[in-house]
Amino acid sequence: MSSSSYFKLVVILITSLIVWTLRDFLLLIICSLVISNIVCNLCNQIQKGLKIPRPLSLFLVLTVISVIVSTIFILVLPPFIKEFNEILVDIPNGLSKINILINTNLNKFNVLLYGEQSENVIDIFSLINNVVTIPDASTIAKAIQESFKNLINIAGNLGSGLLKLIFVLAVSLMISIEPKQYKENILLLIPKSNRNKFRNILGKCNTALANWTFSMVISSLSVGLLSLIVLSILDVKYVVSNALIAMVLNIIPNIGPVISGIFPISIALLDNFWKPLAVLGAYVIIQNIESYIIMPSIMKKKANLLPGLTLISQFGFTFIFGPLGLILSLPLAVVIQVLIKETFKDI
Repeated sequence: MSSSSYFKLVVILITSLIVWTLRDFLLLIICSLVISNIVCNLCNQIQKGLKIPRPLSLFLVLTVISVIVSTIFILVLPPFIKEFNEILVDIPNGLSKINILINTNLNKFNVLLYGEQSENVIDIFSLINNVVTIPDASTIAKAIQESFKNLINIAGNLGSGLLKLIFVLAVSLMISIEPKQYKENILLLIPKSNRNKFRNILGKCNTALANWTFSMVISSLSVGLLSLIVLSILDVKYVVSNALIAMVLNIIPNIGPVISGIFPISIALLDNFWKPLAVLGAYVIIQNIESYIIMPSIMKKKANLLPGLTLISQFGFTFIFGPLGLILSLPLAVVIQVLIKETFKDI
């Protein structure tokens, strides 16, 4: 290798080290860019539709967002927190009911197999306990409750403090006010020979993120509404809270729907044996409707992500950035897919 090659390798290694060291800060910047992208696209749509100046359209967007957020915090969040705390209490009771049901049916099978008076009756639970200690219902309930409390603590700390949240919102607002100016300043870092190509790539990334945002909003609202209807029909407790959980977690593919199904299924266990199965079947049907009916109907507006890239981005960004990386994994995957296509399409 020549001296220039060694120099390039050293530069790459140093750059990688700097990026890794500043990964938390970079994630906040990425979060700001995603939010500003959403705001800018909404501004552009309102500006084109109502034929009004950009400052006025930005004011309208920020006003609507502020009203929605305030409404959520004042009207929706307090009862949701109350119901969610009740859910955390009821989930262990439902799991304890499963434990009792399994033990009862195994005992019946044991009696049916060996007879009540048989001397050869095998104590299945004693044999299992000789290998591994089976926790009782209270232990299971406590462990599950602590796990969900830890999950809430993680979700509550996603913003990493009020200061970081203010930083993200401030940067998002500043970029939203003058997006073209920031874009042109970034382009100054690119050599003139590649500047037009990079400008085109940024435009396609913006379009892809806008399409992804549109598809996710429609998809999540649809899943939330369907969950609300199904849980109301099945008469499952905490309908609104469970529907909101399903709507929010639908943003996280693969993992989100699984987590959102745990709550209503656990609550349904407190009623009777068939209701959890009905809830499980209903959630499976809802996810299939979302995947094969709703999403194809808006496919023209959707960033068509490769399944493998989606899964890799989820695990990769979660490993690197933590819980917030999981939430931002899809928009990051959208951008990465565009970058890969545009960078290597001529090769």
